[in-house]
Amino acid sequence: MRTAVFSDIHSNWEALEAALLYLKKQSVDEYWILGDTIGYGANPNECFGWMVQNARVALLGNHEKGVVDPAFLDWFNPDARRAAEWTTLVLRPEFCKKIEELRYLHVTPAATMAHGSPNEPEEFHYLFSAKDAWPAFHAFETALCFVGHTHVPSLFTESSESVRYLTPGIYELERNERYIVNPGSVGQPRDRNPRLSFGIFDDKEWTFELVRLEYDNQKAADKIRKAGLPRSLADRLL
Repeated sequence: MRTAVFSDIHSNWEALEAALLYLKKQSVDEYWILGDTIGYGANPNECFGWMVQNARVALLGNHEKGVVDPAFLDWFNPDARRAAEWTTLVLRPEFCKKIEELRYLHVTPAATMAHGSPNEPEEFHYLFSAKDAWPAFHAFETALCFVGHTHVPSLFTESSESVRYLTPGIYELERNERYIVNPGSVGQPRDRNPRLSFGIFDDKEWTFELVRLEYDNQKAADKIRKAGLPRSLADRLL
């Protein structure tokens, strides 16, 4: 089975649409969404609605958490909080209700999934370094764990206690090894590369492919400004 692994779409319809257009030409069986489908961008209803209709797995991210738990927004920086409050106002009521059904973790025979970390998933820990990942490896039992949250495509390897930044391409995984894989962000990359990022996991070939694509980020940025959201959120896309 080939699975598209998306994280941090962040209400960026232009990026999501470009990713889906690319995947129409690929053989993909299902979608796993690692959280933060909303927040920052100008199209929360379109992106969340697509997720509800199409995702085999959909997780709770910190931006979804902020919609149903306003006190949680105290942890957000000012621009993120403004965007989250705007999202709460415009998100359709049925989607707000759907957020309450989302889980922090999902486990399949091949992989565990969390937004930030499988270790204390409700705390949304960031995994940047090998040291960050060590508690996470102790918190799951599957061979693989997929996470998002940092917006940086990364591969953590348990035996070598190492982390590597991922560039586009296919990575052959060792079956006697354990990994934590971050596919990067569809809607708001933070690795100084404006191209959207996601992954394709093949559980038969035991590979992970990182995909980077250009999209109309100028249009997405213009919509953020037009919506009255913080200008920094638009500039970051460019």
